[in-house]
Amino acid sequence: MLRVFHHWLSARKLAFFLVETSSIGVGAFAGATAGIIAASTERPWSLAHELSGIALVAVALAAALQLGLYALDLYDLRIAGQDRPRGARLLKAAGIAIVLVALFMMTLPGALPAGGLMGGAIGALAGALCARSFMPGLFAEPRRLLVIGTGERARAVAAAIADQGDEFFEVVGLVDPRELTAEAARPLEALAAERRAQYVVVACEEQRGVLGAEALLRCRVRGTQVYGAAGFCERVLRRIPVQLLRASDLAHADELTTSPWRRFLKRVFDLMVSALMLVCAAPVMLVLAIAIKLDSRGPVFYRQERLGQDGRRYSLWKFRSMRTDAEAQGAMWARQNDDRVTRVGRFIRKTRMDEIPQVFNVLLGHMSFVGPRPERPVFVDQLAREIPFYRLREAVKPGITGWAQIRYPYGASVEDARNKLEFDLYYVKNGSLFLDVAIIFHTVRHVVLGRGAR
Repeated sequence: MLRVFHHWLSARKLAFFLVETSSIGVGAFAGATAGIIAASTERPWSLAHELSGIALVAVALAAALQLGLYALDLYDLRIAGQDRPRGARLLKAAGIAIVLVALFMMTLPGALPAGGLMGGAIGALAGALCARSFMPGLFAEPRRLLVIGTGERARAVAAAIADQGDEFFEVVGLVDPRELTAEAARPLEALAAERRAQYVVVACEEQRGVLGAEALLRCRVRGTQVYGAAGFCERVLRRIPVQLLRASDLAHADELTTSPWRRFLKRVFDLMVSALMLVCAAPVMLVLAIAIKLDSRGPVFYRQERLGQDGRRYSLWKFRSMRTDAEAQGAMWARQNDDRVTRVGRFIRKTRMDEIPQVFNVLLGHMSFVGPRPERPVFVDQLAREIPFYRLREAVKPGITGWAQIRYPYGASVEDARNKLEFDLYYVKNGSLFLDVAIIFHTVRHVVLGRGAR
């Protein structure tokens, strides 16, 4: 794992991305060159003269194809492995890339001779196929974990691994720590080697005095990564399960101390992004306001009390997507196929356009552009009684989008709130402008593909 500005990244996925990008770029360059040569039989041709055009189409094809692969989840190693026998998503990504680059090249007449684009596209696809043919052996092999513990903490680690969507992990055993400390017990490093474990995760119910540090040290020096349960989930799964969390884990975390400079930069970032979004969305907001008014009786905007940073209350603005009597019987969570949603409301909730007016909350300082989802006081009171550490979400400003929103589907139950809190806690502990930009980038894909809304 690599850490960039507090955020943990998968070194394996980053390595695959770089390898594939290089392969696509080289293939596109070679293919464009071959295509131009094949189409230039009746006139002289010089590589030096056409070098800039060939390089441009290679870079454009590499960027466009990578964008298509990302949009179709082909950097989710599980989905990529399932798609490999058919290649359907890869071909769709290649189609998207060719169309985008063709449109781009039309704005630059004369930038590339005949045959260059088609040859480059064939070469780029060949480069992607070449890289992905090696992916299963190099990047998609499951990472093997040996979990020390058999109780609730160990089961929580196993459950978190099962829920992880974009990496391969395999639990090769849950070992009772008493078996490792018995007089005739096999050494831990021998057991890890026998089961070919790349990770040893210590998830004992009682940490002290159960397993000696020397055994863990011997595993580490032999190349096996050793983690505590909470540390493994944070670094590798990028979530912090509440079952594994102790107050002392966060009390000693330097990352939770936010400097005035970091707060200032985040506020400037929020203002810039929100102002840009408001300018770009103004025509859309006008059309939506008219559509909402024509579709059902009631106001265009909907105000609702939410809890912000440090538990402060504020009025959140949204486009109205439900009937005006939607909560005549009291506060309710949204449901799948909720019959209280209007026709226009169903569309704007699916595309998340109902949340555009929250930009005003960001400009007023009630919210940040990125942060935990703001909740209603009545739900917060209920969830805080049932879920440990729930109010830690209030350590930062709530956001229009967030780490939990892009990593977990829409939640409408206490269990969903518990699972989303694990991602919110990760953001509270590891949030940075780098992670904010990454979340916004992922959010664009979710909005375009209509994911995670209800």
